[in-house]
Amino acid sequence: MNKNFFTLLLIGCLFFSVLTFGQQEDKRIKIEIAVKDGNKIVKGTIRSATLSFTRSVVNSETNEIKNNYYFSIDFEKQDIALLAAFMKNKSGIDGQITMTDLFGKLPNRKFDFTKGRIDSLSDQITADYTSAYLSLLCDSLIIDGVKID
Repeated sequence: MNKNFFTLLLIGCLFFSVLTFGQQEDKRIKIEIAVKDGNKIVKGTIRSATLSFTRSVVNSETNEIKNNYYFSIDFEKQDIALLAAFMKNKSGIDGQITMTDLFGKLPNRKFDFTKGRIDSLSDQITADYTSAYLSLLCDSLIIDGVKID
């Protein structure tokens, strides 16, 4: 009787430990931003990034077209080194956002930008959650080797 009870208990414990281990969420996708601050590279981890490209007619007489490139970046927490790099380089800073699949099944992505400037900044702090949002306005954009015009 005791042998059967302990066998069932052992199987139950193993079953629940496998379920618990299976529920752990490993981040499959790694997203990073890297900017050139003088001679050093400043990197930060990103939770998500959204890209927006628009063409706007600036002058109706000359039909001059100005391209606008925006990144909306979501961080788990404010990256002070990255923020300092943007604040130090008011005229813009070059950099890139990379996406890597840690399992190697999806292709890597690379977004190169020039003269990225902070357009808006939001920092959220609560008792159990932090988040930071950064909107960048850039002068040019290359997505996976393709220049966006």
